[in-house]
Amino acid sequence: MIPKGSYIVIQNVEPQVDFGRYAVKRELGDSIHVKAEIFREGHGMIRAELLWRKEGSKAWNRIPMTHVNPGLDQWEAAFEPKQIGRHEYRIEAYTDHFASWLHDTKRKYEAADTLESEAIEGLHLMQDAAKRAPKEEAKQIANWIREIEGLTYAREQAAVMFSDPIVKAVCAWPLRKGVETGASDPHPLMIDQLKARFASWYEVFPRSTGSDPKRSATWKDVENFLPYVADLGFDVLYFPPIHPIGKSFKKGRNNSLTATADDPGCPYAIGNEHGGHFDVCEQLGTMEEFEQVVKKAAEMKIDIAIDFAINCSYDHPYLKEHPDWFFRRPDGTIKYAENPPKKYEDIYPLNFDCKDRDALWNEMRRYFLFWAEKGVRIFRVDNPHTKPIIFWEWVIREVQKKYPDVIFLAEAFTRPRVMEMLGKVGFTQSYTYFTWRSEKKELTEYFSYLTQSPVADYMRGNLFPTTPDIHPAYLHNAPHSAFKIRLALATTLSSVYGMYSGFEFCESEPFPGKEELNFSEKYEFKVRDWEQTGIRDFVRDLNRIRHANPALQEYGNLRFCDCNNDKIIAYTKSACDGRNTLLILVNLDAYQQQVGIVTVPLEVCGLTIGKEFTAHDLLSDKRYRWAGADNYVELTPEHPVHIFRIEA
Repeated sequence: MIPKGSYIVIQNVEPQVDFGRYAVKRELGDSIHVKAEIFREGHGMIRAELLWRKEGSKAWNRIPMTHVNPGLDQWEAAFEPKQIGRHEYRIEAYTDHFASWLHDTKRKYEAADTLESEAIEGLHLMQDAAKRAPKEEAKQIANWIREIEGLTYAREQAAVMFSDPIVKAVCAWPLRKGVETGASDPHPLMIDQLKARFASWYEVFPRSTGSDPKRSATWKDVENFLPYVADLGFDVLYFPPIHPIGKSFKKGRNNSLTATADDPGCPYAIGNEHGGHFDVCEQLGTMEEFEQVVKKAAEMKIDIAIDFAINCSYDHPYLKEHPDWFFRRPDGTIKYAENPPKKYEDIYPLNFDCKDRDALWNEMRRYFLFWAEKGVRIFRVDNPHTKPIIFWEWVIREVQKKYPDVIFLAEAFTRPRVMEMLGKVGFTQSYTYFTWRSEKKELTEYFSYLTQSPVADYMRGNLFPTTPDIHPAYLHNAPHSAFKIRLALATTLSSVYGMYSGFEFCESEPFPGKEELNFSEKYEFKVRDWEQTGIRDFVRDLNRIRHANPALQEYGNLRFCDCNNDKIIAYTKSACDGRNTLLILVNLDAYQQQVGIVTVPLEVCGLTIGKEFTAHDLLSDKRYRWAGADNYVELTPEHPVHIFRIEA
């Protein structure tokens, strides 16, 4: 049997994720640069076009691609989607018979050939184009054909067909069918809102924004806390679970199995007689008061993010309404959550593969849609790697059909391939291993991988130096300089980062023998003096610098530099238009001064050899005149960071 297919090959399309199985991620305003290798046998001239459309649209937008490297058959073009949501793009290519005729016939014309056969062929190609052209254009082509046929000599006829108006008109209506036309498969593309790539998150337990250590704060206290968050320069305020808290098997201070009547319980043990995941904690106030917080935050250009922790306390309504949704032991009792050696006796996980799976999955979808309707567009998802990956692919797509601007952050401290797959199936952002990376070599290797490998097309790292669960050894009883170092790395290695409340006050006492804070506010009301100094000014300065410099608002522009001291890490970030370039230097030693020679990548910074330039430190406002690539730097524990803006 004679095989079917196209003579034209379209291969190595970029960007793409797993050959188009999953969507490439970009943000609104981005230009999508598409590249491919396109060729066919022989010498026929090829034309290629890039097509794109919003998912659900019938019509394709199309633009011509440029043949940037004929020797390697490389083509490229770029387009800019104008809407948030899912899109798709593809490539079409075809043999341009008239252009091929033109190329060969011109060479023969220059060689003084008579061109009798070539002139006849050219006229036939013009006649074919006229059949495909609209009425007025077909009429014009027909007029040219009559004029050409009236000429005596074939060389005269060919010379007329070489004219730009004829070439343009005929090439506009090529033959786009048959084996000499080819097309790539569609490639999915997700266009997210800008905060998917650039945002500064502040995490706080709402009940810890008050002034009385014996009772929960209220939504009114949270509303009064908003100016503090705005003053520090944060644009996302993230709440751990805000739902009613279970009373059975309630945990006491520091995760004690014995709780007093005054202990508030852990917010991750969700559900009591006041409701479950579709309700707010009765101690915080009412749903109407929560919605007022969302409204007031929006007025201050702050988005509210909430935690999707699908954990149920023993008192959750689901245990009575849907007992079959839970894991059970052979004796019929419901299993509580475990992550050996940790045990969570107050939490009962849902079984996403239960017999009533469809109802459970639809209930989870209803959760996201319910809170999105309340004005929440950002969800941090607790332990997504313990739920089916196909569930996330389904539910994220379902939610973004109605609310395409919703952002999903995966809290998945898990194996690399699992973490990456969550990004592929739809998670907008992901926690990373940054929390445990503190040495120069491991930071350089890890962030080169995150930002410069294909993983950057589908996974954006949101860097949290600490979380309510993780207080890394680097910060145990550490000085302020250690907190500055970790925060500076988080705010500059990635364009999106988060800071857990109390970090600005350098809360550092660990629970003995664990990577956790002592007296964790997961188990008690926490009252802080929000007027204390700590490193608040440093936090504010970093966020100010991030908002003022486009280079820090892009994700894939990180480039590491050489420095002859392993305690100093150096890297650049440059805006895509080249107008803003930063050189960042961080002393990884929180206890001693470090000096070294940093090699400035002059070409990356838009500089020329031998010409002086200014390194403007945006933290101290000092300016240094440098010449050449190699320059001396020093960083002290008091001032462990330089953020230089390179000025010619």
